[in-house]
Amino acid sequence: MKKLYLYLVLELCVLTMSQRTALDTSILNSIYRGYRNWLTQSYGTTNEDRMSQLRNKNNFQKEIPIHVPFPCNVTAGRSPKVPESVHHLKPGDIDVIAAMGDSLTIGAGVTSIYMFEVNIENRGIVGSIGGQGTWREYLTLPNILKEFNPKLIGYSLGDAISSDPAAQLNVAEGGAMSKDMTFMATYLINKIKDDPRIDINKHWKLISLMIGSNDFCLNACATSPWTMLNDHKIDLIYTLRKIDLINTLRILRDNLPRTFVALIPPPHLKELVAAHKGRESLRCYVSSMIECSCMFALKFRDERPEYYELMERWQEIDEEVANYPEFHRNDFTVVMLPTLVDAKIPLAEDGFTDLSYLNADCFHWSQKLHALYANSLWNNLLEPVGNKSGAFTSLFKEFLCPAPERPFLMTYKNSQNDET
Repeated sequence: MKKLYLYLVLELCVLTMSQRTALDTSILNSIYRGYRNWLTQSYGTTNEDRMSQLRNKNNFQKEIPIHVPFPCNVTAGRSPKVPESVHHLKPGDIDVIAAMGDSLTIGAGVTSIYMFEVNIENRGIVGSIGGQGTWREYLTLPNILKEFNPKLIGYSLGDAISSDPAAQLNVAEGGAMSKDMTFMATYLINKIKDDPRIDINKHWKLISLMIGSNDFCLNACATSPWTMLNDHKIDLIYTLRKIDLINTLRILRDNLPRTFVALIPPPHLKELVAAHKGRESLRCYVSSMIECSCMFALKFRDERPEYYELMERWQEIDEEVANYPEFHRNDFTVVMLPTLVDAKIPLAEDGFTDLSYLNADCFHWSQKLHALYANSLWNNLLEPVGNKSGAFTSLFKEFLCPAPERPFLMTYKNSQNDET
């Protein structure tokens, strides 16, 4: 049975998103739940034991005591009347939250202690879309927004794959690339339309989209890097069926009124490569080389400067496309959040990268890094376009709040026109 679960999970991991969603969802959910339970039983730990171990290992944020109040005054955080314009949207006006992306957005192995556990999708505590617990235990964007609007829906709960009801509107998939985004956008739209809790024309929606790491890790050394850049940017008509960012945003725009899209450029992997220096171990090297061969395999070491330039251009393209006039209407906007553009993993006391911010594979994020990510995303939403920060700070060291002179989520238009 153990070998069967492992085989089935590995088989599912290599399927495309469209192939996975075509399978019977009850079968998919059963396989992953069985696999997760097998892992837990094999190592003799309950979920509570695992969380306790991770907190003791400093992989989780420190819990905020109940007597400490939420940093912001939430009483004015929701408009007395539902706003008609996305450029006058307060945090509490967000009714629905959703996410698109790859393994960082599914929460790959956030609670992993052992390597095989990296396949578990801990969506409930992902910085951009997790809604498990509260901000005191898990600082996430939904847990922040819930303080302003307790009726917020769409965030993920617990461990779940995308077809599991607990995933809700987190449609991210491990291994996803830029070419998968149009399918993922359509899949998300259908989920929103089929959700009886959502009034698509009335409710305001916040959708985060972060994609690119797998393109860098797996495609950069397998195809022409500069061709890949064009595939990400250029309109679908000119790329002969190749799926791109512009078309994905058009699909969202044309099908989801009252939507704020937070476009998040992926992290520059140069920082992750640097993080391994001085902390080298066989476990970290092998896992990173398997998951991101283009960056970590020694045979591509001389090509890394070119790949790093590719990542910088990719981030620039995200910003360029986000500023296209066609994506700024009264009921729809795209805002680039540069939270990860210059993000670095914090250092430990010995001056080397603090690996407690990474999970068991030394590649994906621990809950502590997801919390920093959430803090930065929240700040980005309240910072004017053109003046948004692109680096992490210590948790809660800088935690912005809506102000009377700037109460809205900042968009390209209200930043330029100083509408606030």
